[in-house]
Amino acid sequence: MEIEEMSYEQAFSRLEEITAAMGEAATPLDKLMSLYEEGMALAARCESLLKGYEARLEKVSKAVLERTMEEAPDETDDGEAPF
Repeated sequence: MEIEEMSYEQAFSRLEEITAAMGEAATPLDKLMSLYEEGMALAARCESLLKGYEARLEKVSKAVLERTMEEAPDETDDGEAPF
């Protein structure tokens, strides 16, 4: 599967596998470089997905807050003097 098609969970899981493989003493340098490059691409994918989720959360939170503010009674306009 291409990295660009991976879900966050898939990319993170593969990144954990790469981290473990890079920690093995017997891993040749050329393999380490290949794993490093893949790991960096996976980290970028995870970061991109997280930023997208964060933007969605902010949008939903803003919409809920705006709706709440519209539905809340105006406490300053009850027809009575404030004192």
